[in-house]
Amino acid sequence: MYRLLALDMDGTLLNRSKIITPAVRDTLQAAIRKGVNVTIASGRFPASVWLHARHVGMDGCLIAFNGAVILDAVSGERVQGFPIRPDPAKRIAELAAEAGAYVHFYGYRTLFVEQVNEMNASWPLANVVIDPDLPLTYENYREQADRIQVKQAGPLAAFAEAASEPLYKATVISEDSELLVRLYDELRSWNELALTKTGQRRFDINAAGVSKRTALEALCRMYGMHAAEVAAIGDYDNDVDMIGWAGLGIAMANSSDRVKQTADAVTDSNEEDGVASAVRRYFLS
Repeated sequence: MYRLLALDMDGTLLNRSKIITPAVRDTLQAAIRKGVNVTIASGRFPASVWLHARHVGMDGCLIAFNGAVILDAVSGERVQGFPIRPDPAKRIAELAAEAGAYVHFYGYRTLFVEQVNEMNASWPLANVVIDPDLPLTYENYREQADRIQVKQAGPLAAFAEAASEPLYKATVISEDSELLVRLYDELRSWNELALTKTGQRRFDINAAGVSKRTALEALCRMYGMHAAEVAAIGDYDNDVDMIGWAGLGIAMANSSDRVKQTADAVTDSNEEDGVASAVRRYFLS
């Protein structure tokens, strides 16, 4: 009997248009009514995780920033947080600057950037719960988008060293795949950070020991559960640990090969309501 269901967001809970479809939402609500504790485990901002959880009707703890933050699904407030220490944060920024790669840092509600540009200025809007009948403009989603701020911080090495609030995640982005590999390998060699590939042209950086799995382990301690009672669904590299650890690890059909090889089962793709298919099979049958 699985008592806890953990869902990745992008590529899993959300379809290609970044929408929770009615079929997925209805099926998850049926599982919640049956007593299943449904949570989100995502690399996204806490505000984005909270907004999507509220849209479905989740009421337990949620996981954001790849496990660096656990938050309350009702209030949206932080329950636990595991930030990157100032010294490695400074060195991350220095390394990216020397290499000519883009990097930014995440506070609980703020994206800290060296300079505001077209890409990062739209970050809050990329984190809202999308209504398919409502065009994705700031005017239409102002209340949600305002929960995340983009702040120009100037040179990020100096900022990170003296930041007045915890920095829970950094993201390095580049169109140069060889540069990304080199930076990833260099940062991994420090042995003081957790790195996860979250796309073809980006990777995330968290404090050492942070992962979706460790956050789920913390939730299990809170709820008095064991790994065998957890089901986890995901599609990308930052989901591998939790899928391999959970009593039932499920890969989306659109998953990377590494995720599929780790999983116990494969469900339909996120374009085919794969989460709904898995919930019906393992929780509602």
